[in-house]
Amino acid sequence: MGLLKNQSDLRALRQAGKITHTVLAALQAHAQPGTPLAKLERLANQLLAQHRSTAPFKSFNGFNHAICVSINDEIVNGPPSRQRELQPGDLVSIATAAEHRNIHAKAARSFWVGPPPQPDVPDLVGGATAVIQRVMAAGPSLKTLNELLAIIPQTAQDYGLSVIAGLGGSGIGKQLHQAPEVPNDPADLETVIPLSPGLCFTLMPMVSLGSTRFKVADDGWTFLTEDGSLAAHVADTLLVTEHGLDNITA
Repeated sequence: MGLLKNQSDLRALRQAGKITHTVLAALQAHAQPGTPLAKLERLANQLLAQHRSTAPFKSFNGFNHAICVSINDEIVNGPPSRQRELQPGDLVSIATAAEHRNIHAKAARSFWVGPPPQPDVPDLVGGATAVIQRVMAAGPSLKTLNELLAIIPQTAQDYGLSVIAGLGGSGIGKQLHQAPEVPNDPADLETVIPLSPGLCFTLMPMVSLGSTRFKVADDGWTFLTEDGSLAAHVADTLLVTEHGLDNITA
């Protein structure tokens, strides 16, 4: 588990977070009905290059894409297929990462394309987003990662949602994925991990309208809900400071 305390590393982290935020905002703005996923991939690569960032996802186990695009019952890790376009009413989750001076940041956003959902559909996007908001609000009072993670299932319950079991985020910084694991189910964290200043991690709440279980698609990458229910996830890179939590990718 690495702690980022060197001021040069912290400046690089904030720049990586700023780039990640900028790329995601542009991708969401361009995600309209009929948009090819390949167009979003090209845009992400262009923006990362303009900001002198590599595309860290491309270095992850042969994934070879700058972004993940997960749609409807897809939870996370969807490759941006060249054969696919966004459709009206799609629930889309886009994730990306950036690197600056060998320090990484990562984030994801979920949103609806085209018409909004019916009023009787539980607020998937709002529930996932509320996790981050509640964690940030509670930041100064939280002493351990275990306490922080307990906010995920409580928020999901408040919104009438299910937490996807067995998934979550991880530490981040000098590597895209590093210790500690940051599971969405606090029961999966086997030890008590203090929120020590310099600890940096990606919080990735993943929720669905139905199943808590997932399966892997034939592409070997995409995680889908086991029962085909809609799913959403958001992610932000959080840094523990002397005063609480700092959302690097907000």
